[in-house]
Amino acid sequence: MAASAARGHRRAPKRSSRSPLRAVALFVISTALVVGSGVAFGYATHHFGAHQSADDASIVPPPTGPLDESTADSASATDNSAPGAKPGAAAPSTPRQAPKATGPGTVTTLNVPSADDDMKTRPVDVYRPAVPANVVLPVVYLLHGVPGEPDRMMEAVKDVLDQAFTSGAEAPFIVAAPTGGGNAHNDTEWADAQDGKDMVESYLIKNVIPAVEGNSPRPASMRAIVGFSMGGYAAANLTLRHPDLFSQFASMAGYFHVDDPDGMFGSDSRVEAANTPDDMVQKAAGKRVLLLEDQDETDSLIQGQAAEFAQRLHDCACGVDLSWHIEPGGHSYDFVTGSFPKVITFLDQGFTTGSSASQSPSPAGPSATPSAGASTTASGATPAGG
Repeated sequence: MAASAARGHRRAPKRSSRSPLRAVALFVISTALVVGSGVAFGYATHHFGAHQSADDASIVPPPTGPLDESTADSASATDNSAPGAKPGAAAPSTPRQAPKATGPGTVTTLNVPSADDDMKTRPVDVYRPAVPANVVLPVVYLLHGVPGEPDRMMEAVKDVLDQAFTSGAEAPFIVAAPTGGGNAHNDTEWADAQDGKDMVESYLIKNVIPAVEGNSPRPASMRAIVGFSMGGYAAANLTLRHPDLFSQFASMAGYFHVDDPDGMFGSDSRVEAANTPDDMVQKAAGKRVLLLEDQDETDSLIQGQAAEFAQRLHDCACGVDLSWHIEPGGHSYDFVTGSFPKVITFLDQGFTTGSSASQSPSPAGPSATPSAGASTTASGATPAGG
């Protein structure tokens, strides 16, 4: 299927119509953000705060029970700041050294146990650059939209990753694309369903991360989330719900408020509030955030969201290192492919040498098994572990 034909588009909910002044409001927001930046409106980049590093951070072991707002909030109790720094302040960064990839990377599919009875396993496509197997690389979790699949997301970015890593332009990292869809709920929002039938957040946090990272669990400074559409919402939501697990995220054509057409949150206002990035910006303290939106976006669910969320992050004055851009294209996998060089550069600039990786406790979780016919890599069943 051609990339331009395969849509990562999600269904827009019924929402109140926006007034004709919306365009003016968005113009004012964007103009306010770029004043003094010297960058042209419409393709703006904004940086607030310093790069975060958490080389001395320990990984918060995933909870043993279902993830709710109380478990997610508890992660913020651990401060990863440098000694003597104010909470949320960025620690000094350490540039990482990684070998140049010697050729195209390999993709292995892992069958990772689900966290619910809706599916026995959910596949995870893992891209590993062509570097020595004993090199511990950062890991990026790549989340698809709805409808969407991990293999389609991997197809959209693999050649871009190969080009960046074999040219030496960027230091290599691993990319893991899990499965976020369900049978009981097609549109899962990468969350845990209140009816317990699709526990996608628990699957990612409790099962996928340990399965992918194996015996070398990464510190937050070597772990990030990138998502497209519904996955862009989830990249923000999961980072803010688990701030000790991720140091940076990138949202591509995402949104930052609850949109729940399949009833994952059960119309529970308390649960919805705990899954609303717009209202959790303080938890982005010290994080690196990249927001990308397609200039031809037609979905009111997503239109203008990058500018609005960027304004919230700026107004929180909580040390967020923020970049946001309006990119050419529409809401499709072509947009993902075309914008991904910017994502790679952003993530590479933020990753630091994670000297604490081998000392961090490994999150407990079931091991993964390669699916039949999967390609092999030097590190075997858990290809990202080394």
